[in-house]
Amino acid sequence: MGFLAPAFFGGLIAIGIPIAIHLINRERRVVVQFPSLMFLRKVPYRSVRRQKLRHLLLLAMRCLALALLIAAFSRPFFSRHAAAASSLMGAKERVILVDRSYSMGYADHWKRALDAARSAARGVTGNDRATLVFFANDPAAATEPTANQARLEHAIAGAKLSSEGTRYEPALKLAAQILSASNLPRKEVVMISDFQRVGWGRRDDVQLPAGAVMTTVDIGGAPATDLAVTQVSTDRDRAGDRDRVTVTARVTNTGAAARTVDATLDIGGRAVESKSVTVPAKGVAQARFSPSVVPAAATRGTVRITHDSLPANDSFNFTLAPGEAVSVLVVRPSKPRENQSLYLSRALNIGDRPAFHVDVRAEDALRAADLTSRSLVVLDEVAPPNGAIGARLRDAINAGTGLLVVPGDLPAARWTPEWRALMPATLGAVVDRTRDAGGKVASVDYGHPVFEQFSAPRSGDFSTAHLFRYRQLVTSGDSGVIAKLDDGAPALVEKTVGGGKVLMWASSLDEYWTDLPLQPVFLPFMHELAKYAGRYGDARTWFQAGDVLDLSRHGELTGPFVTDAGTDAATAALVLESPSGHRAPLTPAGPEHLATLSEQGFYELRGLGIAAGSGRPIAVNVDPKESDLSHFDPNELVAAVTATPGAGTQQKGEAAAPEELERGQTLWWYLLMVALLLMVAETILSNRLSKAEA
Repeated sequence: MGFLAPAFFGGLIAIGIPIAIHLINRERRVVVQFPSLMFLRKVPYRSVRRQKLRHLLLLAMRCLALALLIAAFSRPFFSRHAAAASSLMGAKERVILVDRSYSMGYADHWKRALDAARSAARGVTGNDRATLVFFANDPAAATEPTANQARLEHAIAGAKLSSEGTRYEPALKLAAQILSASNLPRKEVVMISDFQRVGWGRRDDVQLPAGAVMTTVDIGGAPATDLAVTQVSTDRDRAGDRDRVTVTARVTNTGAAARTVDATLDIGGRAVESKSVTVPAKGVAQARFSPSVVPAAATRGTVRITHDSLPANDSFNFTLAPGEAVSVLVVRPSKPRENQSLYLSRALNIGDRPAFHVDVRAEDALRAADLTSRSLVVLDEVAPPNGAIGARLRDAINAGTGLLVVPGDLPAARWTPEWRALMPATLGAVVDRTRDAGGKVASVDYGHPVFEQFSAPRSGDFSTAHLFRYRQLVTSGDSGVIAKLDDGAPALVEKTVGGGKVLMWASSLDEYWTDLPLQPVFLPFMHELAKYAGRYGDARTWFQAGDVLDLSRHGELTGPFVTDAGTDAATAALVLESPSGHRAPLTPAGPEHLATLSEQGFYELRGLGIAAGSGRPIAVNVDPKESDLSHFDPNELVAAVTATPGAGTQQKGEAAAPEELERGQTLWWYLLMVALLLMVAETILSNRLSKAEA
């Protein structure tokens, strides 16, 4: 039992009042009138009767009435949160939120969290229901609303730590949705977490339904210290005919004392070098390893330090791969004009991250073998090829090869129906604007990968270029315009064909129709255009747990497993195997080209029929921000999400708030009624005793 206002028990001293009254011995003297006292002798009066308590029943009734009045004002309630609360207040909808981010792996936090979840689940009885939700970056309901203890226990027993970070807002929004859909009278959220500061932002906005109570079970609280490998950089240089890489690891210390650990570099599963690193208190240190030769194939690499209380961030994974270049084929007329394709090929040859391997072929010298393993084909004012070469190029586009079409003043009648169906626009007339100093690129889609780099200030100005002549492009419904001229005419349009991209540029790529090649923006524009059309994503040496892998933008990953001819990239079968062994079917493009990398370690991407271990490794690491174990007061979170009028308050570690329990039980009313009845009975009894004595 608990009391909402225990200070009223100080009034128990009032029980001494009836006792004192009963102990007072009042003598009643009878005065007898005598005419004279001169003949009487004065004798001292002595009471022969000892003072003692009389009328014990009356005394007990008075004391009990006072005690009941005091107890009523102290507002008692029973704290049995399961049976008593449910019977007196109605059935309860409870959502149990359990934090499974990797920081919960610190010391014994995860075990304590599961024990707290079991305790919260055991509090569900009668008509109550509970939903078990595990959350990290995103929440996932492990059960539907249920009162089945076995089902809740089974879900808790099967729970595992995640490799992701902490975000409280999505979990609380899911809890709010579950409570809003419930028809039970009482609603409660139980959150079990270490309450990291990084998991809750000031801009997070979520509200529980009115009247809902939030209870927190704080697994953290005590100051936590940790060492973590938060970053690995790979710097390359050239030594002879081989690339060398220097690996540097960044180690952080959140503790108040300096610590010395061993840092080890593994490449290909073999320990290459170890270094002793002293990390200052609340500081950072670097471990720089000796240069190593870059392997001939993509290889796994790991930097690990001595394990401490949080093992998840004691290692950092990455991949080492030989320089991957974007292979570009430029097809130009048999009799090109002077400098035709020169600006394009020179701009691409300057690129180094990634490198571009550019081959230029005349239209009449083009062979089917020239299309093998191409990332991008540029038709520089030539018609698309016909016959077997044309069919081979169309198959390559469906398999993921990009096509950039520069039509120039070619007549559209030279294009076959098969090619016209693949084009993002229908060719119109040539527009000549030499008299008004040419048109300008007035608007671009800065959200598009081609122009995303130019969205920042002073990153490139397309308005300085002039297009003196350009081709009218009439787009179809399945095409997109990503750049427009000042008269509204499309300058650059695109269309997705199978796994590839087909783009069309309205002007020329040399100074014949435009001065764009003479502008500083031309070189980065060509690089981004070739990378996008060639499906080259920035070669990432590692990903973060929770990232979404988009294979349609990482041709460097899928290229070795996709046949150039005769394969549709939208249906090419690939397998992505997680570190835990789970296999997911994927395609380089199409409806199954996305995968969430949720586990720490090395994923492997491979084609069907390729043995395990022979695929392309993909490194995944935990979020380094989660290594910051700074704690915040759970009451801040409770105040933020239960700020609506009538919302419940938080009572740490209890199944329901005392105010809610006392309000539903109203024991004080019964105590007050009994006290009043005792007072009435005491009045009647005292009157009878007085009459009898009289």
